[in-house]
Amino acid sequence: RVTSGELPGPVRSSEEFERVVRPAARENAYEEIRQGRFAAARRQLDALAVALADDPVWHLYYGDLHRLEAQRAATAAERAVEATGARAAYERALQLDPGRAEVHRQLGFLYYASNDLARAREELERYLTLVPGAPDAARIGEYVREFAP
Repeated sequence: RVTSGELPGPVRSSEEFERVVRPAARENAYEEIRQGRFAAARRQLDALAVALADDPVWHLYYGDLHRLEAQRAATAAERAVEATGARAAYERALQLDPGRAEVHRQLGFLYYASNDLARAREELERYLTLVPGAPDAARIGEYVREFAP
């Protein structure tokens, strides 16, 4: 997601190098998640945990990892552990950046998966409020209407 126009100039220290490399490593972990390579994504995200503890995007991606692993869990106990991890990561992302729309979207889907339709609706409505012209706004609006009491 970094364009050539955004590339930094020469790196002068290892600290500066780490600051530049961490977001790239985070994005690489996200690509691993998209490709379904969850073990590799977890290793990469774990390696960045301390350095990116206050990065809402890191927490969003960790939440996505947990949410997707919950969907593929073999047992109800594993599913519950992963869903709890996802919720915690998403909530931390929102603490760091309450206006990050995609976190509300993902949290809405997580609540939907756990059959908490009221909270799912609340999160998805918040998403639509933050990004009314989202490419998936029509579909998300259908969910919101379906979850109405």
